[in-house]
Amino acid sequence: MGTANALVPERRSALRRAPCAALLLAACGPAPTLAEPRAPEPPPPETIYIVIHDPLPAAGAAVAADDWVPDEPRGDNPFARTRTWIGDYDCPQGTTEMTFRILQVQGDRIKAVFDFRHAASGASGKYLMRGRYDPETRTATFSPGAWLERPPNYVTVSMKGDLALDGSLFAGRIEHPECGAFRLRPAG
Repeated sequence: MGTANALVPERRSALRRAPCAALLLAACGPAPTLAEPRAPEPPPPETIYIVIHDPLPAAGAAVAADDWVPDEPRGDNPFARTRTWIGDYDCPQGTTEMTFRILQVQGDRIKAVFDFRHAASGASGKYLMRGRYDPETRTATFSPGAWLERPPNYVTVSMKGDLALDGSLFAGRIEHPECGAFRLRPAG
């Protein structure tokens, strides 16, 4: 009997150790937490770029000669091919001869000189213009800049016109309440 009793304490000890060993082996995983399970972190927000272009200056506003920064080229601009346009426009002084010289074209942006001469009075002058050409509508809009030669009692004016499909005519309206149409054809 003594031998049987001697095995029993060893068995009890082994049985007591078995649950502990099982607990120790189970504890090899990640540590338990008391917090709520977390959802996966969202991806970083997408970067969005907003490009804002400077508006064209208001009529009569002075524009420095070196502040013009054109956009990247966006396609074919007919003002790049035809650099000098001649014709006339109507304003209170009467029909006035006009030469419209393109100085620079990049993409849809245009820099030009509005050069005019009123034969009846002998008045003449010229000023810079900045504009944009829309290839979808074939419309160009120009705003006045600084005077290069200013005759007395004259103001700078904006203009907006359409370009003929064959490029043979650029015509539209002088944007001043007392003025009317302009008509320009390629020189030469």
